[in-house]
Amino acid sequence: MDWDMTITELIEFLNYHTRLYDEGRPVISDKEWDDAYFELQLREQIQGVRYENSPTLRISYQVKNELEKVEHSRPMLSLAKTKDTNEIRDFLGKHEFCAMAKMDGLSCSLTYENGVLIRAETRGNGTIGEDITHNAFTIPSIPTKIDEKQRIIVHGEIICRYNDFEFFSNEYENPRNFAAGSIRLLDAKECAKRKLTFVAWDIIEGGIHDTLQLNLHNLFHLGFKVVPFRTVDANRAYNIEQLVEMIQNEVKENSYPIDGLVFKFNNIEFGRSLGATAHHFKNAIAFKFYDEEYPSYLKYIDWTMGRTGVLTPVAVFEPIEIDGTEVERANIHNLSVMDELFNFKKPYIGQKLYIYKANQIIP
Repeated sequence: MDWDMTITELIEFLNYHTRLYDEGRPVISDKEWDDAYFELQLREQIQGVRYENSPTLRISYQVKNELEKVEHSRPMLSLAKTKDTNEIRDFLGKHEFCAMAKMDGLSCSLTYENGVLIRAETRGNGTIGEDITHNAFTIPSIPTKIDEKQRIIVHGEIICRYNDFEFFSNEYENPRNFAAGSIRLLDAKECAKRKLTFVAWDIIEGGIHDTLQLNLHNLFHLGFKVVPFRTVDANRAYNIEQLVEMIQNEVKENSYPIDGLVFKFNNIEFGRSLGATAHHFKNAIAFKFYDEEYPSYLKYIDWTMGRTGVLTPVAVFEPIEIDGTEVERANIHNLSVMDELFNFKKPYIGQKLYIYKANQIIP
């Protein structure tokens, strides 16, 4: 490749093709990108110049001994959930709303001061998360600098796109678990190899407009990848199934893993006026395509007697966190269903289980 470019032109070339790659539309090979990167790196070393937007400044592979626990300056609560479209309609009423893809990854909060990324945190239990700033700097879709001088907090999701996950699918179960484990690695160099993507879905502090729609447009202009969404005004008839189909098509084009849609009131002040529970804010609800499953390992089987005299087996397993709550027991089935599922064989200690909340309520 002919490198008849200045340093600034090389930076623009690399940043442009990085953006195309993040959008799932690469037009050059990984080798061509690497060749341009090494050419830029050499030029910078020879001339002793580095520009703030240079991709060579992004890669500072730090190694941590452990992930530091951090208290969120703004709570990162969960969402109310349903699989009933009628409940979605009742919730929304006659208000304008945004329907957004519910990304299937790990929620993350980014804090910028004077336009510079200073911290990245996992959601954790909603109040306390983990500092993953060292890894955030290795994700190309997380801007290290933005054109916004006031303090700004951006919430979004760290995911692994399906086409990137293909390289790791022999070793890992699904993109969500892969992304969650990768972003928590102590060695940033290893995290950089995992091809993670950050998708923003709201501004929580600073740079906030009157509507969620404008916030999302603002995030896009600041250089973030923004969650696929549609806005529906208060007077317009809508069909939830059609909204789902439209957003799913856009998601498919971007190779994003999702597990549902989020319906959120567009008017920021109205949404805030609704308040929150200890579990979730009341300005949004998630429409789940299916019950979310969480892996664990069986410790033993307990038995409970119901009011009607039915004996029900209960799995006791290694504790897991579901929606901010630690869970270690879940109903299995009655004896006849167990016989059918296990072919008259007993579950054994150490067996891998998948736990879900039936109708988002009972594990």
